[in-house]
Amino acid sequence: MSDQPENTIKTPAKVLASLRPGYLTVYFGYGQGLADGGIPHEVPIDDIPFDLRLPNSEFTLILDCNGQILGVERYLSD
Repeated sequence: MSDQPENTIKTPAKVLASLRPGYLTVYFGYGQGLADGGIPHEVPIDDIPFDLRLPNSEFTLILDCNGQILGVERYLSD
């Protein structure tokens, strides 16, 4: 059993930049199918951990069914 509710979505994400104060532009669905480059979304900067806010940082976003960020999973480095 997973500790995540059944109505959550996990999607790969990649940071573009901080283009507006207090927000971070993040590509949702980066590297997947027709949205290979991802779909840009502006998210509150506080929703992303400090060490993942740099441009080109990649991680997995956990979203609820309304698109709100519930959490972030870091990629493990080898």
